[in-house]
Amino acid sequence: MPVPRLTIPKGGPGLVCTLAVASLLVVGCASGQEPTTEVSSSPSNTASTPLAPQSASASDALHQAIAGIDAAVYAYGVVGAHVNGTGQRQSLRAITTLNRQRAAFELALGTTINEAAVTYVLPGPVTDAQQARQLAELLEMKLIPLFDQVASATVGAARSVAKTASLKAAQRAQHWTPTPPA
Repeated sequence: MPVPRLTIPKGGPGLVCTLAVASLLVVGCASGQEPTTEVSSSPSNTASTPLAPQSASASDALHQAIAGIDAAVYAYGVVGAHVNGTGQRQSLRAITTLNRQRAAFELALGTTINEAAVTYVLPGPVTDAQQARQLAELLEMKLIPLFDQVASATVGAARSVAKTASLKAAQRAQHWTPTPPA
C-alpha cells in the first residue's frame, strides 16, 4: 500500500489536512478540505544540493520515510505523556533521533519538506503506560520498512542513514516490547 505524503497549506495550521501515514496513524482534515497526498516544496525552500542524485523511486521512498517520521514524532509525544522515568527519556531520545534522521533525509532530497500536520489520530486510545508502550513498539515496527525502502532505493550517505535508522528503530521497538514473565 503506498504511503500518502503530507501537504501543509500555506493558510496556516488551521487549514492542515491530515491523512494516513504508513497505515499506522490516520488523520482527518482540520478545515473540512479533502485530504491530499502531495508534498509541496516551493523554490524558496530548496536546499543547495542533495547528498547523492536521487531517482524517482528514491525520492518517493525519502518522502514516505519523512511522512512516517513526522507521524512517529507526534505519537512519541503522546507516548511520553503516558510513561515516566526511563520511558520518558526514551521517548525524548527517539524524538531527537527521528528529527535528525528526517533532516538527513531532507538533505538527501535536496529540499525542505513542509512540516507535519498539527495532529494525527492514533490507531487506538492511549490512556495508560501499557498502551503507550504498545504504541511506541508499533511506531517503530512501522518505520522499519520505510527506512529499508530508503536504503534499497538510495546510495551514499542517504543509504547509510537509512540502514542506521532501520537498525535503531528495531532497537527501540525491542526496548518497548514487554518482557515475558519468567
